[in-house]
Amino acid sequence: MSTRFEITKSSNFVLVKISGRIISDEGLSDALDQIEKSVSADLKAVLCDCSKLEYCNSTGLNFFVRILTRARKTGLDCVLVNLQPTVKKLFEISKLNEIFSCFNSTEEVEAKFNKEK
Repeated sequence: MSTRFEITKSSNFVLVKISGRIISDEGLSDALDQIEKSVSADLKAVLCDCSKLEYCNSTGLNFFVRILTRARKTGLDCVLVNLQPTVKKLFEISKLNEIFSCFNSTEEVEAKFNKEK
């Protein structure tokens, strides 16, 4: 199964819905370019919805780090939502869960960022 990205912008977030498996660079550059074009300082974060991300390897981890780097250049955070158990374990093993904010739902993310107003 290939990786699919749906990138939209709301009043507070760039929402990146990821589905499939990230095991190669195929399509990642285009997705990063689209994310970068959507990021602006008036937003709060790039929100990556991983509920349909079945698996990722080190290429996938690198992709998320690149999103985080681009978001931080604009003063935003990159948050991960709905990590599947296998993907969550990879973030824990690599200690990247200490760098990324991880949430169980988009409602949790919205509550966190609404508190920070």
